[in-house]
Amino acid sequence: MSIRTKKQQVLEILVENLNNPQPQVVNSGLIADKLEMSLKDTCQLLKIMHEMGVVVSDIEGHNALITREGLNALAL
Repeated sequence: MSIRTKKQQVLEILVENLNNPQPQVVNSGLIADKLEMSLKDTCQLLKIMHEMGVVVSDIEGHNALITREGLNALAL
């Protein structure tokens, strides 16, 4: 699966989180499980996506939230 597809899937998971009454940061372990990726690769992907501005994550890439830019990217 391409990196672009993985990024899209991560954004979709983070959007699902917005449906919660009180959205919380999403743990990379949950994302890794849903995408059947290693935790290491998921954390790396989240760090890259943070640099792109589509998510906000901690330095290690262990937790993430979608940004307005991420929402806009899904709308395209």
